[in-house]
Amino acid sequence: VVSQDIVLFHDSIRNNLTWGLKDVSDEEIYLACKKAHCIEFIEPLDNKYDTIIGERGIKLSGGQKQRLSLARELLKQPDLLILDEATSALDPQSEEFIHDSILELKGKITLIVISHRLSTIKRASKIYVMEKGQFIDQGSWNELSKKEGTFKLFKSLQILD
Repeated sequence: VVSQDIVLFHDSIRNNLTWGLKDVSDEEIYLACKKAHCIEFIEPLDNKYDTIIGERGIKLSGGQKQRLSLARELLKQPDLLILDEATSALDPQSEEFIHDSILELKGKITLIVISHRLSTIKRASKIYVMEKGQFIDQGSWNELSKKEGTFKLFKSLQILD
């Protein structure tokens, strides 16, 4: 699970990525970071993966923390990955990095993306609309866009087309 509330420790990027894992190679770390678009901010750092990120990752932006959290989950090689409001507090560029990661993972693992931001789910194979804890509609982006209802209302409020 990658949630909006990320747990990071006052430790190195490497140790935050491999927390709870054993025998993780540098190549595996690199590939997970590449899939999560972390390379862009790790490689320029003087100490790269050995950079200390501070308590709760204070030295990183919200988007960098989120991408690091995604890389940590990818290192576990999951069959199922749940992204729970993973883009809710991100700037547009960081949100786009997460969208790119989702697109790259699509078809390789099962992804469940929970989001109030419709831009995050726009490319999903199947969208489920919930209201008061109940599923009230389902379909593709195009199918739901043609129907009157909650999805179409949210879409119009978020100005996505």
